[in-house]
Amino acid sequence: MAKPTSRRKSGRKKKRTIDPFASGFWAKHWREAVILFGACVALYTMTLPYEFVLDDQIVIKDNNFTKKGLGGIPEIFAHDSFTGYFGEQKDLVAGSRYRPLSLAMFAAEYELVGEATWLYHLVNSVCYGLLCLLIFRVLSVLLIRHRSERWYLAIPFLATLLFALHPVHTEAVANIKGRDEILAMLGAVGALYAVLRYVYRRSLPWLLASGLIFFLGLLAKENTITFLAVIPLALYFFTDTRLPKWAVCIVPAVVATVAYLAVRISVIGYLFSENTSSDLLNNPFLGMTTGQHSATVMYTLGEYVRLLVFPHPLTHDYYPYHVPVMDWGQAGTLISLLIYLVLAVVALAGLRRKWIISFCILYFVATLSVVSNVFFPIGTFMNERFAFMPSLAFCLALPYYLMRLRERHPRWQWVAVAVLGLYVAGFAAKSVHRIPTWRNALSLNTSGIAVSKNSARANCFYGTALYNEALKVDDREERLRIVEEADAYVSKALSIIPNYLSANQMKSGLIAEYYRYDRDLDKLLKGFEEVLSRKPNVAYIQQYMEYLNNRGRDVEKLLDWYYRVGYEILSKQVRRYDYAHIYLNYGLQLDPNNALINWAIGRNYLVWGDPQRGNQFLEKAYQLDPALRQRE
Repeated sequence: MAKPTSRRKSGRKKKRTIDPFASGFWAKHWREAVILFGACVALYTMTLPYEFVLDDQIVIKDNNFTKKGLGGIPEIFAHDSFTGYFGEQKDLVAGSRYRPLSLAMFAAEYELVGEATWLYHLVNSVCYGLLCLLIFRVLSVLLIRHRSERWYLAIPFLATLLFALHPVHTEAVANIKGRDEILAMLGAVGALYAVLRYVYRRSLPWLLASGLIFFLGLLAKENTITFLAVIPLALYFFTDTRLPKWAVCIVPAVVATVAYLAVRISVIGYLFSENTSSDLLNNPFLGMTTGQHSATVMYTLGEYVRLLVFPHPLTHDYYPYHVPVMDWGQAGTLISLLIYLVLAVVALAGLRRKWIISFCILYFVATLSVVSNVFFPIGTFMNERFAFMPSLAFCLALPYYLMRLRERHPRWQWVAVAVLGLYVAGFAAKSVHRIPTWRNALSLNTSGIAVSKNSARANCFYGTALYNEALKVDDREERLRIVEEADAYVSKALSIIPNYLSANQMKSGLIAEYYRYDRDLDKLLKGFEEVLSRKPNVAYIQQYMEYLNNRGRDVEKLLDWYYRVGYEILSKQVRRYDYAHIYLNYGLQLDPNNALINWAIGRNYLVWGDPQRGNQFLEKAYQLDPALRQRE
């Protein structure tokens, strides 16, 4: 007769554990893998012949470190990400930038193909495809309990397919520079995968690997750091892991973050700079009140939600003032606030019950936080590439909700499938339409100006693209027509931001181009004078005045202009004594014995704080023209 204790033991039901890392996953899911990777490659291999655009110039084409190939990689890791382009560290945005991983890859590719863009685009496409496979694998682990009788209706597959096709990703993939977004998410999701391997398999090497993978993600872009919150959230919502285990799981990522910050500070010199840019293009909130600042940030947060749900229209340019200055009484701000209040209520309501929708909301907020302008300025109002990592929240929430609706309410199953089908087809169609805009500068800026009509940057860039096209045209009248069209866009950019350096530089080039046609020196000099009144540091005008000086013509007219611009405008009105000195010296080059120019240089030196030199020039001026002693 068996003992009672034995009967009790034999009667216990062991809790069935599901091993999401059992062998044969990819053999079982090869169809999903082919479709997901194939969708990425099919979409983005069309970019192979596309040119460098936007910040590709900074990270590849004109980056002195990248252009050294493999030999430039040590310098890439030893400097901030702008140094290779500018020749020195530039604190253009808060905290500068230290993102060496993608630049190191670009340097390796430059070693192989130089400026042939096909390889850079191919690597972007492949990395994106690998990212989608990784996302599918991780979601399959997290949603192991949410099975589907049909593989093509499984939530992990549908969520990843939406992610692969989402049109808001076109900037991150079609623009070569956007690789930092892809690599950062590879590092973040890869670290989560390694943690899950540790949780289910008790594999210490995978736990240690999570820290290394996380560190690589941080070297790609700082927003990987948001997964310090996402990893514990994933463990809470999708596993039975307890709080002490969370702490163990997150330690390698924390150590990696500390190591990255230490390296970053040693290279850049600080974590965050206290200096704020005085350039509206790098600090778009300049001139706003506190209320306008917060209202505009709130409005852009709502725009991110809209872009994920309904990605139209799309643009690469969200600079001042495509995003308008908002107040708290405007509908856009209030609607955005209401959206986030509803999201907060849903997230909190589902926290204890571990609703997946609640996880999606918290994931979205966490990954968007570092690019939201809430905690620190990021140098622009918003950008579509900033939605790259957060977009996974919507891509998971939509199929999860619709598939659960289909299961619980059979009457709605075809509606659920139809909605998903519309989103898949719509995302694919929009991406196919959007990707070709990244072909070259002209196509990108033509698309951008159609949407961002009130952006100074979009107007300036489109005007510049038109001007570059005009230079390729031999027909005189057609060339003039394109120049005039370009001038209209550049002038609009200046009407939005009068002291915009790039627009003033472009305006100077257009003024000089008109001079080639009409040879009207008075018109040329008047145009240059207007530009310098707005922006004294336009280098193009200095170069052109050197050209005019070397011609040796119209000396008196040029001398009068140098005096007026150098002294009356730059010294007395604008008080830029350094640039005043430059233009007055151009006058001195034309005529070293011009009394008025010598007098103006002397007066400029006095107010500039150099009385010794100032008095030397004044004495020479008085010797040449004693009447100048009576001049103020």
